[in-house]
This record gives sequence, structure tokens and C-alpha cells, in this order.
Amino acid sequence: MSKGRKKTPTAIKEMQGTLEKSRVLDNEMQVDLVSELPEAPNLLSTLGAEEWYKITSQLFNLNMLHNIDLNLILSYCNEMALYIECETMLREKGRVDIFKNTNGDIIRSQAKPEVKMKNDSLANALKIANLFGISPVARANISVPKISNNTQINNYFE
Repeated sequence: MSKGRKKTPTAIKEMQGTLEKSRVLDNEMQVDLVSELPEAPNLLSTLGAEEWYKITSQLFNLNMLHNIDLNLILSYCNEMALYIECETMLREKGRVDIFKNTNGDIIRSQAKPEVKMKNDSLANALKIANLFGISPVARANISVPKISNNTQINNYFE
């Protein structure tokens, strides 16, 4: 049985203009914003680190990067790096393994394991991307805090 709609944070309800006093939680969890742009964790590959800087700088400039979210962003970046690495390998080595008998006749063929790894990593990345508004559909459902040009310029030079 379904639990119903997912709860929307009060801050998002406020930005969307749908906040009603009857739907406000008294003790809603408040989390800290990141004060400066974090470095990419060492466990990320080069591709993962590039994705890390893209995502964290964008969220930081929008004042939407929270300390508590960094591990989820790490997971997203790792999944995207795995997806790109698998796709690159599949393009070089092919997507299908062909098995032959001793006479050289084809017995069977099957997709390489990397095909499933690639598909799974993309599916995982898309699930996480929706949490942060990274996909176009998710972005359409998120209202961001208003930021003046001064805030973006100050964040750029810090």
C-alpha cells in the first residue's frame, strides 16, 4: 500500500507560493549551507571530479548546496563517471561477446557485462539527479532562491 505523496520541504512551499500555516511542521529539520565550494573527494576518478565541480559550483552559486547533501552528490558523480567509463570501453571493444566451439562455429552471443553496469549506473545517477534538480524535468519542478548578480559575482571570486 502506498504512503501517499512525498513531503515537500517548507522552504520549497514558500518559494512556490503554496505555503499554508496548517501544513507547516513545527520542528522541521534545518541543514547548514556549505560556506565555501568543496574540493572533489579523492575517491572520485578524473571524470567524477569534473562532474563534481560542475554540480557543486552550480548548486553553490544558487545557495542550494548543503553539507548534508555532499555524499549524495559524490554518489551521483561516481555513477556518472562509471557510466562514461563503461560506454567508452564498450565503444572500443564492442557490446557483444561471441562464444565459439572448437571448430570456430558460433555457439552463442551475449551482451558484455559492462552493458548492464552502464545501464544500472545511468539509472542510479538519474534517480539521484532528480533529487537535486539536475535533470530538465526535475528542474521544472524546483524554484530556486532569488539571487542578485552581486551574490553570484561574490561567489565567483571567493
